[in-house]
Amino acid sequence: MKYATLDMGTNTVRLLIAQQREGCLFDFLYQKSRIARIGEGFGNNKIIKKEALERTLSILREYKSILKKYDVKEVFAAATSAIREAQNRQWFVENIKKAGFDIEVITPQQEAELTHIGIVYMLKDIIENGNWLAFDLGGGSTEFMFSSKNRLINSFSIPLGGVKLLEMFIKKDPPQEEELDTAAKYFKKQLEQYIKKQDKPDFIVGNAGTVTSLAAIDMNLTTYSFEKTEGYKLKKENIDKILTKLISMSAQKRLETYKILEKGREDVIVVGAKIVKTILNFFDKDYIITTNGSLREGLLIKKVCYG
Repeated sequence: MKYATLDMGTNTVRLLIAQQREGCLFDFLYQKSRIARIGEGFGNNKIIKKEALERTLSILREYKSILKKYDVKEVFAAATSAIREAQNRQWFVENIKKAGFDIEVITPQQEAELTHIGIVYMLKDIIENGNWLAFDLGGGSTEFMFSSKNRLINSFSIPLGGVKLLEMFIKKDPPQEEELDTAAKYFKKQLEQYIKKQDKPDFIVGNAGTVTSLAAIDMNLTTYSFEKTEGYKLKKENIDKILTKLISMSAQKRLETYKILEKGREDVIVVGAKIVKTILNFFDKDYIITTNGSLREGLLIKKVCYG
């Protein structure tokens, strides 16, 4: 039986097609991520623009042909931050339904739970021992999950992500260090509201587009590889070097220099890298373990294995 999951985030619409092998084991047949920038210009009004809907529908038409090609029988779709917060959420959801996709708008707690399931599935050998922290830096929010082995102990969501911080603080191309510092300080201040005193985790796991893109850049990949970025140890000192290079060039130059960057991520990657570094500094860690395990995988496992 073939299944598909869709993760509709603030910046990206991500597709996973998988075949159930036995029990709760799956073969991943196809993975794709496309930039929709659903949360573009979201601001204080929290309105999804018509242009964002059109971009999303275009991506879904492409995905629909892929689903047909793979003869997928069931699709599970979840929407997160921007759609969750939008004043015109119902309008957006109804238009997506007309395109043939039923989407469930999930809570921050559900998002953290599903993401945690996806991470545990992908990194089961690594997380066998110790207490660890995972963060999912999205376009509109960042989920933090504290775990012991494969058990989720605590989670919370900060309503700030790469796209939101970009639009709030970054006015120049390339960004100025002062702009990035202001964005990082604002993020840290929000983080401190959730964590006054927290035991240090044994290690930190990071997923989502910014983290895995940084891993791919660190490995000098010209074509993105799910296998190579899975379980990769990304050092803070290397993030620093990458960040220095990123802020030395324009958004267009970044696209030309780093072939693994999809158009639409060339601006977010800079503020994203700054936030990843901020998180590492906050928890006094020198590296993160990167994973592609995410809401997509968690949604698949939750729906197929646990109903």
